[in-house]
Amino acid sequence: MLIHDQGRLAWFVVASYLVGALLAFRAGSVAIDRERSLWLGNGITLILLGLNKQLDLQTDLTMIGKVVAHREGWYDHWRRPVQGVFLLLIAAGATAFAIFLSRWLRDAATSAKVGAIGLVILLAFISARAASFHHLDYWVTIDVAGMRSGWWLELLGIAVISAAAIVHRRGAVSTGTPRRA
Repeated sequence: MLIHDQGRLAWFVVASYLVGALLAFRAGSVAIDRERSLWLGNGITLILLGLNKQLDLQTDLTMIGKVVAHREGWYDHWRRPVQGVFLLLIAAGATAFAIFLSRWLRDAATSAKVGAIGLVILLAFISARAASFHHLDYWVTIDVAGMRSGWWLELLGIAVISAAAIVHRRGAVSTGTPRRA
């Protein structure tokens, strides 16, 4: 089936991604230079992540990786070390991306910096989740207040980006000038 999870809560998370994208695009409409690029990038990323939430493409990629590993004969012996290296690469990539954004947005408004932090957190969590480690799978599927803990983390990242986008747009609109980076 094309749609991964047809439950109401899953659709709520997807809708949150799309609302967050709309807010990011609106913030980008009153920003210039690097801040505009950040908000447009956030909006596009949130749309893609919302689509992926229901298409579950990372599961297909994980399955392809497992099939290749089994076929090549190293799954049983090398799976854990490969997963560990993958997690280290995710952490290094998230750190490098955060450093890049902090330097790139050095003179940006605080709201743009917070939006960038939300993006880094969201991407790092989703990348680690995509690795599909059994210990992580268990941790992100624990029920917390009627919803999977992983969904709370996704919603937190979306909320940080959305709140920063609202603050950014309000600041630009209230002063009547575009936000500069």
